[in-house]
Amino acid sequence: MSRVEILQAIRSCARKLKHNPTRRELRLTARVSEEALHKHFGGLKGALEKAGLRPSGSGFRQQESTVLLDWARVARKLGKIPTVTEYESRGGFSDMPFHTRYGNWTSVPDAFQRFARKEKIQGKWKDVLGMIGAQASVVKGSMAKVRASHQRTRKQDIFQDRPLYGPLMNLPEMVHEPLNELGVVFAFGLVARQLGFSVLRFQSAFPDCEALREVVRGQLQRMKLEFEFESRNFLRHGHRIDGCDGIVCWKHNWKECPLEVIELSKVFHRLIGTSGNREIREIAVIAGIARDRENQNLSPQRTQRAQRNLPRIDADERG
Repeated sequence: MSRVEILQAIRSCARKLKHNPTRRELRLTARVSEEALHKHFGGLKGALEKAGLRPSGSGFRQQESTVLLDWARVARKLGKIPTVTEYESRGGFSDMPFHTRYGNWTSVPDAFQRFARKEKIQGKWKDVLGMIGAQASVVKGSMAKVRASHQRTRKQDIFQDRPLYGPLMNLPEMVHEPLNELGVVFAFGLVARQLGFSVLRFQSAFPDCEALREVVRGQLQRMKLEFEFESRNFLRHGHRIDGCDGIVCWKHNWKECPLEVIELSKVFHRLIGTSGNREIREIAVIAGIARDRENQNLSPQRTQRAQRNLPRIDADERG
């Protein structure tokens, strides 16, 4: 498919769908492959721009003025500073562009104040700036109390010289839930077979994993997977949406993600439950059999050495 044909297909899809087409929509409705997009335009974003469309939505970086003014419009409509949930249900973006730029949601009002001063639009957004000032005066006193409370409790409860562990799962091969990406990789290895995957390789570069998955009985397809502890970390790490086929995570908190997401916390809770308990524990049974065989195959010399290393117990000590 030529460049001209791809651009025509993108414009046609956009008119039909009434929004910018995703990679999946282009593949299904116009038979435009990801390889063709990369070959001619370097990816979906470049193709949309060449087609005269403005890239928007998940995975495309927006101008600061665009996201802040959209946030201000939602605040004006609500008559108050919006929460994350309120903004996501009424605004044009997720909270991710704000987290990427400002670190957390509570920093957005201050960012809008700076933006309004810089662009000299205080008069136009006087009502929103008033909401920000009123909220700041209320929050200021309570924040000091919260910080003092945390210093007295949380910091004293946490030892700084030892690691933290996730909630108990009580599996023989994984006692606690993971708290980071490496734990997600190990957890995926435990259930890959149950999910229909056969891993081909892992790598340090993006994407993390290449695996085969049984899509139809007896038929496999290659998939490129990226591991994240939380699915939204995919954007925080700056990965390309068109660079892999799916995300394997422990927590799925990116609801508008255009990729397939495998949320392992739900997979484990389902498998450990009554209906699937036997499947996940089969892993531990196999490992136990292997250890028993190894112990049975100990040579006499190794057995004698092991016995010599056992502590001596006198009759009086046995009671």
